Amino acid sequence: MPRLIALLHDAGRLDPGVALDAAIDEAMRVTTPTPVMLRGVRRPAAVGGVAVRPGDRVVIATHNCCRAYGPFDPDRPQPPELRRLWFGAGPHFCIGYPLATAETRAVARAVLARAPLTIVHREAARGVLIPAYRRLIVRSRAA
Repeated sequence: MPRLIALLHDAGRLDPGVALDAAIDEAMRVTTPTPVMLRGVRRPAAVGGVAVRPGDRVVIATHNCCRAYGPFDPDRPQPPELRRLWFGAGPHFCIGYPLATAETRAVARAVLARAPLTIVHREAARGVLIPAYRRLIVRSRAA
C-alpha cells in the first residue's frame, strides 16, 4: 500500500478520481511482490537459447519480466503476457488474488478520500527482500 500511494503521488495522480483498478494493477507490476517463481517445464522449449525439457525446473525472474515493460504508467494497458504475473500464472494463479486486491482497493479509497495529499517524509526499509518503506508519512491538505 505505501508503494502504491508513493507511485501515485510521484505521478501526480494522488486523487480520488484515479482509475484505481488500473493503478493497482500497474503498481503491482512495478513493485512486483513476488520477485521470483519456480516452475516446472511441461514441454520441450528453449529459454534464452538454453534447451529445457519436461520435468526441468526453471526460475522465473518475475521482477525483471515485469519491470522490463517500463516505469509506472497507469494509463498504459498491460500486455496479456504480463497481466498479474506477480500473482502466478495458469494453474499456479494465487487463490488469494481477489481478497488481496479488494483489501488494497478499500485502503486506497480511504486514503484517497482525504485528497489533496502530499508525501512529507519517506524512508526506505533496509535489509528487506522486496523494496518497501520503513516510514511513509502522507499529509492531507484538505481543509
